[in-house]
Amino acid sequence: NGRLVFENLKKVLLYLMPAGSFSEIVPMLLNMALGVPLPLSVIFMIIICMLTDVWASISLMYESPESDIMLRAPRNPKKEHLVNLKFFGQAYGFIGIAESLFAHIIFFVFMYWHGGFTPGELFLAFDKWTNGNFQGHDQDTLNNLLSTGQSIFFLTLVILQWGNMFATRTRRLSVFQQNPLWGPTRNLRLLFSIPFTLGVVFLFCYVGWFNRIFGTANIPVAFFFIPIPFAVIILALDEIRKLIVRTYPNGLLARIAW
Repeated sequence: NGRLVFENLKKVLLYLMPAGSFSEIVPMLLNMALGVPLPLSVIFMIIICMLTDVWASISLMYESPESDIMLRAPRNPKKEHLVNLKFFGQAYGFIGIAESLFAHIIFFVFMYWHGGFTPGELFLAFDKWTNGNFQGHDQDTLNNLLSTGQSIFFLTLVILQWGNMFATRTRRLSVFQQNPLWGPTRNLRLLFSIPFTLGVVFLFCYVGWFNRIFGTANIPVAFFFIPIPFAVIILALDEIRKLIVRTYPNGLLARIAW
């Protein structure tokens, strides 16, 4: 039980950190240092931390032990901490970079499709974005575009976290070896987190009162589907990582695995 609690705590943290910190810091840095209109609003950062990530993170504490958990050497409490460099490598160097990259790609795609702005025009925009006539658009149009873009960025992170959630369930085993739907490793709580997070998205992005108070906007239907392949990519990349670790347990990737 002690090993299981420790493992599940690591999984909770690994699930929370990519979207709840890394993917929130990067948009702020792009805004402050490179003048990109803020892709993710502060209110959405709060919603991610306090609502959309909560259900899945709690559900991960109910994960069953992986079949190889007792085959691993006992943990050395002086050397093996809850969070270490390997852990940060997985949370930020892999999942965090992937989620942030994919979310920004979809944000820039929306701004190009609906506003006609290329990424090059958005970089170094700084206060030109709020001067009232950026690239021939009035300020109301710019504000509406940015509100919708921020809402899409938020939705994208929510969907990408689904891929992260299933990837994080195991450290070395495939998701198909730790079936969440039936059998001894069933964890239906994780599945319920998907409609819960979608409900939060609809509440904040489609209820007029929330739109007016928090500066959110309706999301075009297509952008509910565009992030799904990227979530699958995150899961697939981690499946490949786990396969390599299982196939070459003494290899470099296994030595740096979390």
